[in-house]
Amino acid sequence: MHHYKRSALFFALASTGLISLLPGVVLAQTTAASSSATDQPAATKSGKSAHVEQLSKIQVIARELTLTRIPMHAAFSESVIGPSAIRFASPMLDVQNLLARTPSVNVSTPGANGMRTYITFRSFSGGQISETFDGVPINDPLNGGSTNSASTRDNIPLTLNDINSVNIYRGINNPAVTAYNSLGGTIAYEPRQPDADANAQATVGGGSFDTWFYGLTANTGDIGGVRSLISINHNSSSGWQANSGNRNTNLYYAGVLPYDEGDGEVYAYAIYNQNKGFTPHTIPLPLIQQYGYHYGWPLDWTNSYNKDHGGTYILGDRMRVNHLLSFNARVYARNVNYHRVSYTNPAYIQSATQPYYLPNTPGNYDFWLPNPSYDPAASFGSKRAGNAYHTYLYSTQQYGFMPHATLRLPDNEVKFGADWSHTKLHSAEYWYGANPMPLVTGYNDAWDEHDARSLGSAFAQDTIRLFHGAVHVTPGLKYLYARTADFDNVGFFYPASGTVANTAHYTSPTIGLNWRPLRHVSLYAAWGKTAKFPDIAAYYNNVGEQNASGQIVAVPLKVTPEYVRDIEAGVRYEAHGFQGAFNVYRENFANTFIKVTDPATQLTTTSNGGSSRYEGIELDLQDSFSTPLGAFSVFGNVSQNKAFFTSDFTVSAASGTSAIEGKSVVAGQPLAGVPEHLANLGIGWKWKTWRASFNDHYAGSQYVNEYNAGVTTAQTIPSYAVMNFTLRDTVHLDQGMLKNVQLALHIDNVLDRRYYTYGNGDKTYSGTPFVRAIYEEPRAYFGSATIDF
Repeated sequence: MHHYKRSALFFALASTGLISLLPGVVLAQTTAASSSATDQPAATKSGKSAHVEQLSKIQVIARELTLTRIPMHAAFSESVIGPSAIRFASPMLDVQNLLARTPSVNVSTPGANGMRTYITFRSFSGGQISETFDGVPINDPLNGGSTNSASTRDNIPLTLNDINSVNIYRGINNPAVTAYNSLGGTIAYEPRQPDADANAQATVGGGSFDTWFYGLTANTGDIGGVRSLISINHNSSSGWQANSGNRNTNLYYAGVLPYDEGDGEVYAYAIYNQNKGFTPHTIPLPLIQQYGYHYGWPLDWTNSYNKDHGGTYILGDRMRVNHLLSFNARVYARNVNYHRVSYTNPAYIQSATQPYYLPNTPGNYDFWLPNPSYDPAASFGSKRAGNAYHTYLYSTQQYGFMPHATLRLPDNEVKFGADWSHTKLHSAEYWYGANPMPLVTGYNDAWDEHDARSLGSAFAQDTIRLFHGAVHVTPGLKYLYARTADFDNVGFFYPASGTVANTAHYTSPTIGLNWRPLRHVSLYAAWGKTAKFPDIAAYYNNVGEQNASGQIVAVPLKVTPEYVRDIEAGVRYEAHGFQGAFNVYRENFANTFIKVTDPATQLTTTSNGGSSRYEGIELDLQDSFSTPLGAFSVFGNVSQNKAFFTSDFTVSAASGTSAIEGKSVVAGQPLAGVPEHLANLGIGWKWKTWRASFNDHYAGSQYVNEYNAGVTTAQTIPSYAVMNFTLRDTVHLDQGMLKNVQLALHIDNVLDRRYYTYGNGDKTYSGTPFVRAIYEEPRAYFGSATIDF
């Protein structure tokens, strides 16, 4: 008879009534990478058999130095970024920039500490991919992205201080790892874990752009059975664009409490991040050519100051019930609190003598009299002076529960689980002629919005072992559910308050196959379909509409989720430290959200109508070897990603009442912001106490959107290649508490390439076209010293 263990957290949740929600609520689960590992406790009961890996010298080199890895047994397209790349990263590198080392990922970070980061993954934008931390979704539930979503420009959900590794799942993947919005793929961050022994580490450093940083990490070892890791990291920089200084502070905690002789463990992770700084704005290229690479708008012309703080908090219980069954249950909470004040001086707005449009240009009209009631001209002498300042508020609170179980049978590994979360959002914007300003709904608000969304899903997945393990087939099915409600108070965009709500659901089937016809070769193929629920914009744009009779109404939402059908196939090879992977994919994107105006009622609503195709090839190569000059690990990858519209559709104006230039998008037109060609080359090296890494990232040219209409133009961002280098030496001290000192030198953009990854087409006051852009980091030097205690 098998002995079934009790889970401390499971029964605690049951006692509070949370488990009783399971039968009546649709739930979903989104495990992190290497999900089988997260189902079982890290410790193994003494006396029970445990697999001990015997690693060759080459395998040891690969594990220690490899910057990325290729999973050979997966039935879907995957990559792994290991601890070496994370611990070795430049202090100016944020989490998402690290992802650009893998195929089909491109990242724009035009400011220090991840300010205004923008990512594309197989040509999909950040709101169309999912990101998780220990399996918990960290995307904004109502606006899609994990960073810079809904213009929360310095919202930083996590830093390199918080993670140990990253699994990158490209395209449609198995439901045990996907989360909401997984159209282009899933990025799964694995948490840093506490060490078994007590130790500490202190880092201090600085460099270009008046940058300085410090970090403190302490591992408590075993205290009363609990192992804890506590870490703080701070980075302050003036930035490479003038007037874009930024400060970021990150606090991280990880704790583990083993129980039942190591068969179970209660664990906790907590991330708190605070960021403050100015927005780096787009600059017309003619001004950069005139004043230099570092030019930024003078603060007395225009500026945007951002403050954000928030966190992710997870409490979980992993238990191996017996040799067949294990589970992992988590409760979690997340919050974002963002605040921005923007200002543009009316004396410098676009004119015959100042030909360029300034960000945040104030409107030259009465502030929506009579309702709201603020009169800018009467209060500050002119309409523009009375609209010169904007305050933008955005805050979310999310709570969730995620159970997950694995059943290991002789020829099957069955995974099933769920997730349920509820999120509240408050978003508002106010305009005034001074700061601080009154924040009064019905007086000077552009909008004052309160939203809620419940997300859930449930999944089942089976990995079937056939022909003595030569073939693995992984079918899966996931059910996705969303209940969304939006309420808008009276404001500039809403002459009357109103509510729009709906419920949506979708079923996501997937199947993958991995076949190893030869010892060193595996072939794989996968097919799947998944969906993205509408962002909250689809709801609030339906409030405050005026029909043909002149009545102000809220238009019922009639929209179904966007969805993608993905098919891909590939081959992998592994032998003597070398790994290679090649695959092709095609993702057909349908039901794209578009604006449609009914000619009879004159009401505009979000509908489904557009379609597009994302297709490409990906080649990923890695090798590890040892020489008299040291141990080396080398990686390189090349990807081609094509993204283009496959249907004609019309884009409506910002007010949602008319179209911009008629038929805005035509079949065959490419998507903007998508480099067709991407490539990476990286080398890791170790010799005695010395370590070094080099990596080079190339991105081909890409089209840009028109600044106001948001549709693709004929203008392009040029291709670029940027190289980074790190060198580190470890000096062994062994003087009492002092163990080692690590001295590191980081050189970003070694060849000092002048390039930009984000831009828009625009026109001067007289109508001359030009491109406005935000330039990326020039060559920069950073040094640091780390003491191990």
